[in-house]
Amino acid sequence: MRIFIDDGSTNIKMLWEQDGETFTHISPNSFKRGWSATFGSGKPFNYTVDDEKYSFDLITPDALPTNNIDWQYSPLNSIAVHHALLTSGLEPQDVEIVVTLPLTEFYDEDAQYRLDNIERKKKSLLRDVKLNKGVVFNITKVTVRPESIPAGISLCDELKPSHSVLIIDLGGTTLDISMVAGQMTSVSRIYGDPKLGVSLVTDAVKLALARANTDTSSYNVDQIIINRHDEEYLTDNINDPDAVSEVKKVINNSIERLTTRVLTAIDSFKGYSHANRHWRRRAAGCRRHS
Repeated sequence: MRIFIDDGSTNIKMLWEQDGETFTHISPNSFKRGWSATFGSGKPFNYTVDDEKYSFDLITPDALPTNNIDWQYSPLNSIAVHHALLTSGLEPQDVEIVVTLPLTEFYDEDAQYRLDNIERKKKSLLRDVKLNKGVVFNITKVTVRPESIPAGISLCDELKPSHSVLIIDLGGTTLDISMVAGQMTSVSRIYGDPKLGVSLVTDAVKLALARANTDTSSYNVDQIIINRHDEEYLTDNINDPDAVSEVKKVINNSIERLTTRVLTAIDSFKGYSHANRHWRRRAAGCRRHS
């Protein structure tokens, strides 16, 4: 079975086909060092990789950071991919996976393949991961593709070669932008910022929550950002009710700052006829550029 995986810093997104149907699965990245305790009927996901122990913990404020480029080649990334496979509903089996790398990791400054990084990514995901008292998937082959560009394939197929599409991929850690000709006949230009992503918002909000006596996981921070317009949700999840307005202010200011920086990067591209926006923490969308 072949499974397509976007192993982003915030979530692992999966897509596969089985018996003529297409399935998807999203698994959040929230792991800590050490194993979690068994309690009641719940089954902990305790992993060992490179002689180090890790466990999945959705609520821990001590979740290991994933919002950096090193995450792409780390043992934690391998665990996150295996955890997504194990929580997908599929039975452990032999699988081929197709994963991605940010544009600045996949291409060099001359827009040529960085074969060393591609091989490093493959080797990382083929490392031995063990699940305590459980069986993991056997990854038999890893294919690596560039982030953002595949997101525009369906739109590019509809365009004439003389047209072009700007593909904007904003992830948790990176911003990738590519300008691609219709029919995928050529890639005109690529741009990547390895330090600009939605984590700019998440990190600021996490600090604001800490000041509000609400130390929590990145997953819970994301949920607060998503539900920022729901006063009841905010009041129920922020320990200091007097700090709710300040947290909302930080959220809005951080989103505005992120938006400004993304638009500045986009403004450096000229001459494209269409745009495809792909927010990897949200739904993707397409629009005609005017």
